[in-house]
Amino acid sequence: MSKLLEFFLGSILITIFTIALTFFFALHYVLRVGGIANCEWHSSARAWIDSNGDGLVNNDEPPLRDVEIHIDDVANQLVDVGWPAITDKYGAVQLNVSIPGCSDTVFEVYVDIPEGYRMTTRPRIEVNRDFWGSRGTENTYYFGFISDQ
Repeated sequence: MSKLLEFFLGSILITIFTIALTFFFALHYVLRVGGIANCEWHSSARAWIDSNGDGLVNNDEPPLRDVEIHIDDVANQLVDVGWPAITDKYGAVQLNVSIPGCSDTVFEVYVDIPEGYRMTTRPRIEVNRDFWGSRGTENTYYFGFISDQ
């Protein structure tokens, strides 16, 4: 009877050890060798000339290049947390921000209004990020402009 009990308790201990080891290997992978994990937020923005001023992108409305996009981390009161992002000839730009510790955060995406234009869309867009709940999702933020003339 004692041999059966030893076998049973030994099996339980081995199972618990295996589960704990698997958990710590997974934790080690996520935290990348014991440091604080750095996650990234990826999205994109698009600027265009909103010819009719309706705030919606229409097929015949051209992109607007050289528009500077900024990202603030308002939850942590940090300004310009991403590299300066400037729209290309298609009016598009990729937005990338490193998130130390993979924490939830609140970003504010906004633009420098180009000279000679005024906005037809909201000037600032608040982005609430639940990092773990929104992995793999990427949004595009639109900024429309119309000529002052």
